[in-house]
Amino acid sequence: MKRTAIAGTPPTSRSWYSRLSASVGTATALAALVAPSVAWASPTDGAPAATRTTAATAGVPAGFAPGSTSWTSPTDGWVLGFAPCPAGSCPTLVSTSDGAQTWQQRTAPRVSSTPDQTKIHFANQLDGWITDGQVLMATHDGAGTWRRVRLSGAVGSASISKLASTDRYAYAIVTHGVGSTKTTQLYSSPLGADTWQPVAGVAVPGNGGWDIATHGSAAYVTLGVIHTSIRTWSTADGSGWTEVQPVCSAHDAVRLSSTGPDDVEGMCSFGPERGYMAKQLVESTGGGAPVVLGYAPHTGITTGFATTSAGTAVVAGVGAGASWLHASFDNGATWETPLAIPDVQLPLLDLDFQDAAHGVVVWGGPAWSGAAVYRTTDGGHTWSQLTL
Repeated sequence: MKRTAIAGTPPTSRSWYSRLSASVGTATALAALVAPSVAWASPTDGAPAATRTTAATAGVPAGFAPGSTSWTSPTDGWVLGFAPCPAGSCPTLVSTSDGAQTWQQRTAPRVSSTPDQTKIHFANQLDGWITDGQVLMATHDGAGTWRRVRLSGAVGSASISKLASTDRYAYAIVTHGVGSTKTTQLYSSPLGADTWQPVAGVAVPGNGGWDIATHGSAAYVTLGVIHTSIRTWSTADGSGWTEVQPVCSAHDAVRLSSTGPDDVEGMCSFGPERGYMAKQLVESTGGGAPVVLGYAPHTGITTGFATTSAGTAVVAGVGAGASWLHASFDNGATWETPLAIPDVQLPLLDLDFQDAAHGVVVWGGPAWSGAAVYRTTDGGHTWSQLTL
């Protein structure tokens, strides 16, 4: 993104009463935050309802409910979900290599469906990971086989809240320990291997979270405990990490994105009310002080964030009677709402762009009352529901 600060008066409220984690949090906590304080009328700013695209679905079992998606290019994508089976509901994995025109069913590991989202992440066509927040499963043959991997040094029960990768390493944010020994830490493993180790020094004490952003070989990670601590580190290639100035404050729910090896954008969200929260878009280059680029609409509790090299920023939210995608196409100066899904308030998760034109997001999931995957092919201006 280009660094383009804007004039204006920022929101001033910086405190909020409950932790919004790097995932969604529990269903009960999210429901309390998103419950509308006003009756639903219509999408703001003429936001269009989603449209549906067609695809060959022979590889998708009947009753499939998508829950998480990961794409390694505009053509190659994976969708993890659950489908009816003799045991009740079983994890199901499908993939596409032609931009969602056709799908093939792949082998899925045994994981559970949780309100905090069972996540999938692929670094390339071979190396991928799935977690239900408690166990981490890995494949290195394109989902032909899966095995459970060990997180070295993780004491007590481990909670995995984020997966990401560069072209060299896979990363995970892990909270482990018991009581006062709880630690939130970055773990990493070289691609193609299952040697997950804590990254020395990249940790904060306590039960925390936040986010990872990657670009090429470079990565940024922010770790923190709400109202208590926040720290950020960067690496050029994964071999060494340097602490840099955080783009958000310790009172913010932090989402990160990166459009270049020396560039990181943050969506700093704070002051949640019933279905609303302030959303500040910032950017930092070369580890320097963050610059405020703009303020996204307050509508919706933030559940996702992504940027592109074309100056596009998209933030996902849920609440005030709908699920929302707010977008800026001018580096944060102005905002519009290209997607509003009314009536059923479900989180929009896994928001990500594969290039300046192609992006995806998951609505709801198997643990919710609805589930779908939406895709854009025009840089976020319009979003279509995939047929799955």
